Amino acid sequence: MNAHESRRRHRIALAVIASLLLTLWSGPGSAQPKDPAAQPQGLGVPEHQVGGVDVVLLDVRRTAGDVLTVKWQYRNNTNERKRLTDERTGWIDPYRLAVDAYVLDDLHRTKYPLAQDEQRNPIAARHGGQNEYVFVGPKQTLSTWAKFAAPPAGVERVTIQIPGAGLFENVAIGR
Repeated sequence: MNAHESRRRHRIALAVIASLLLTLWSGPGSAQPKDPAAQPQGLGVPEHQVGGVDVVLLDVRRTAGDVLTVKWQYRNNTNERKRLTDERTGWIDPYRLAVDAYVLDDLHRTKYPLAQDEQRNPIAARHGGQNEYVFVGPKQTLSTWAKFAAPPAGVERVTIQIPGAGLFENVAIGR
C-alpha cells in the first residue's frame, strides 16, 4: 500500500467515525425531529409537568474522580411548541433546565447541587438566552447535560432530581 492509499483509507475511517459520533449524539442542546424507533430508552421516562413531553434520563456517569455528568432529553410528543421553564429573570435563564437539578446520595443523605466554575457560572448546557424561556418544538427532542460533584467512590446508586420531571430514584452510576 502506497502513501496515497494509506491517507485515503485514513480519511475514510475518520469520516465513518465522525458520522457515527454525529448519529449517536448530535451535541448538547440540539433539537432533533423525534423518531421513536431511533430514540434511546433511557434510565427513566416521566412526563414533564407541561404535559406531552417525556423527560428521558440517558446517562449518569463518573467522568472524573470527583465529577458526575448527567445527560437527559426532553421529547415533545405533541404537535405544539412546549415551554419547559417557568421563569425568565436574567443571566441564569440559559441554564434554567439544570439550575435547580440535583443529585442525592441516599446512603449518606447528601445533596449535590449543580457544579459551578470559578466565576460561579453553572457547568451545564446552555439553551436560549438571557430573559428567555426555554422551549421544545413540536415533535422535537432537546438534549441537555449538567455536571455535579460526585458522591464518594463507594456510592453506586443515586437519586436524580430534574425540575419539572421529579425524581429518578435508585439510578446506577456508570463508569
